[in-house]
Amino acid sequence: MGEWKDNYKRYDPATEGYGNPKEWKRTFNRRLNPDEANQILQDDDPYFILGVPNPSTKKVIKKAYYDMAMKWHPDKNPDNIDQATEMMKKINAAYSILC
Repeated sequence: MGEWKDNYKRYDPATEGYGNPKEWKRTFNRRLNPDEANQILQDDDPYFILGVPNPSTKKVIKKAYYDMAMKWHPDKNPDNIDQATEMMKKINAAYSILC
């Protein structure tokens, strides 16, 4: 099987570190409750964060969410992990509010 398995990092949602990839989907699909989401966003507009017009359909919001998540995922931004992590929090909060 290969060397990649030894060097591959896996995210563990329980410890906010690396672990079981089977948990990724459940963590990725977890929505924040409205209070948590509003606390993260504060005065930011969720439509602006996802880059969609107000109002938008759920289909458009979902596509924008996935696009932004792929763009700002910390694994895709290893040189700027702090900013990527903060943006992912905002993206998840915006999606939780809009959908």
